[in-house]
Amino acid sequence: MFNRDIWDKFCERAIVAMILAAVVLNAILFGGVLHPELGFPVLIALMVWLARIWINPGNRILFHPVVWPLLAFTAFAMWRGQSATVPYVAHQAIVHLALGVITFVVSLQNLHRQETVRWMVHVLVAVGCLIAGYAILQLLSESDSVLWLQQPAGYSKRAGGTFVNPNHLAGFLCVILPLASGVVFLGREPVVGKVFHAYAALVMLGGVAVTMSRGGWVASTVGLSLLVGYILSRRSELRIPATITAAALAVAAISYLGLVEKAKSRILNLSGEGNIDAGSSRIWLWRPALAMWQDHPAFGVGPNHFDVEFAAYRPWQIQVHPAYTHNEYLQILTDYGVIGTSLAAAGVFLFARSLFRTTKFVERGFGEVGQRLSNRSALFFGAAAGLGGLAFHCLVDFDLQMPAISLLAALLGGVLAAHLRFTSDRLWFQPNWIWRLVVTVVGLATVAPLAQYLGTASKEAHHLNQATTAKRIDATLLGHLKAAAELAPGNPRTAFELGDNYRRLSLEGERDWKTNGAEAIRWLERSIALNPRDPEYLLSLARTRQWMGDTNGAARDFEHALKIGPNLVEVANHVAWNYLSQGRTNEAKALFDQSVKWNWYNNWMAIAKKAELEAKGYR
Repeated sequence: MFNRDIWDKFCERAIVAMILAAVVLNAILFGGVLHPELGFPVLIALMVWLARIWINPGNRILFHPVVWPLLAFTAFAMWRGQSATVPYVAHQAIVHLALGVITFVVSLQNLHRQETVRWMVHVLVAVGCLIAGYAILQLLSESDSVLWLQQPAGYSKRAGGTFVNPNHLAGFLCVILPLASGVVFLGREPVVGKVFHAYAALVMLGGVAVTMSRGGWVASTVGLSLLVGYILSRRSELRIPATITAAALAVAAISYLGLVEKAKSRILNLSGEGNIDAGSSRIWLWRPALAMWQDHPAFGVGPNHFDVEFAAYRPWQIQVHPAYTHNEYLQILTDYGVIGTSLAAAGVFLFARSLFRTTKFVERGFGEVGQRLSNRSALFFGAAAGLGGLAFHCLVDFDLQMPAISLLAALLGGVLAAHLRFTSDRLWFQPNWIWRLVVTVVGLATVAPLAQYLGTASKEAHHLNQATTAKRIDATLLGHLKAAAELAPGNPRTAFELGDNYRRLSLEGERDWKTNGAEAIRWLERSIALNPRDPEYLLSLARTRQWMGDTNGAARDFEHALKIGPNLVEVANHVAWNYLSQGRTNEAKALFDQSVKWNWYNNWMAIAKKAELEAKGYR
């Protein structure tokens, strides 16, 4: 016999299981950046919710005010993506945004039962503890690996756990740390449960410490301070233990910063330049971001297009692809302009306003919420403090571009927003069969294209990941790149990798060097058509044309590369070489001088040619 209550409870548990699976798997697998298929659990959660509203027609829908600006921002991003310079990059950002919105909405509508949310907290704290423990082991063992991948050299003596970038582990932990601490101080867990959360909190503190992330240290301090501030102001019985704990942690933190050389170096070089621990690089990213926004004030440069447009605004201090602005607020302003930023700000305001309205209803002593075994206040204030810490960390990093962190924030945001149901019955909507049908159709229309995209993207990612492991240019490498290009023909980077690898094969001078050179030109021209803003693509094309004997075409492409990519050492060096071949020695010398100024420590070609030309009398 069909039992609605049993199936309803099963659907609720399946939903929280799928969302947790998405968060946990993304966190364990490098923050989720290499595995698009990890978005499927979010789509499954949405499908189960659609089934749930039919299994139990008594389930109501909570119309939280924040949903409207959230949906409006998503619609604006989709519209803006249609006219983006590089649609492939814009689509990636929109899919990431859509998964976050789905996670928030599904959590808002389904994660209400106290027992379900309680187990959600246990899982998140356990995962945070495990990853933080792994990070501590990495540092103690001086490991240079992140699971089975090599850690980038720039993160030497810093631990990221399962995250490639240690800053992102700090961002992930700064959200969960106040959650565990809230259970210790405010929860109604048995002694064993509180001991577990206290131990996990200490391990996560150690995890934040070994990331050597200055922003992570401050963000965690902000999150814990918000929680302690609430306890001191509202829980008189907990003031003494909270004060003692805060003082002990402060002493431990000061001792750590004074005794650990890497930590001390990170602090002393906060405003330094030109070394691995320098902190001034953020400024050299923020200024171009503001310049981009000033050139595109209303609509921005397009979803996730900061890096696409960066070459034209590049300061000479930044010689790499920065990917993001390292400030989520500037990222939104740059990508979406004043209109998109206003929609996002409206959502943040309504969310924060709802939390203030809900506060008195989640403190102990208010009816159902104040039951003896309730952990609701611990969850509410712990999660709110964690999101507050993350909001600070977003000032100095790109946390929300990491699926693990964005989905975690969306999950906790949805659970927090759901508490608004206690303030008024007017926010509830009981859908009849027509409205359930509308919700189902909209849901399925959302799932279908996202599932297709994630399926294709996961196959593409597989081939691209296989290509990165190749030790030489051969048929296998080219085969993986061509398979990826066939799956995602709009990806300019794949076309460039194919063209540049064919160029390298041609330079080897084998019998089919002309064929390989022609293939290189074909793929490089395709990459430029897909992304006309990247000087690296033009530079490779110019070098190929020069090798193939097309000196006029090469000179034209070299000049174009210099025009769209000023202040880039690699471009300046190769254009200078081309000037020498044309007899334009004075212009070549000027470019070599600039190149050496931009990079005086690892630029042997420019340094050698500069010295050679000066010896010949060119000044």
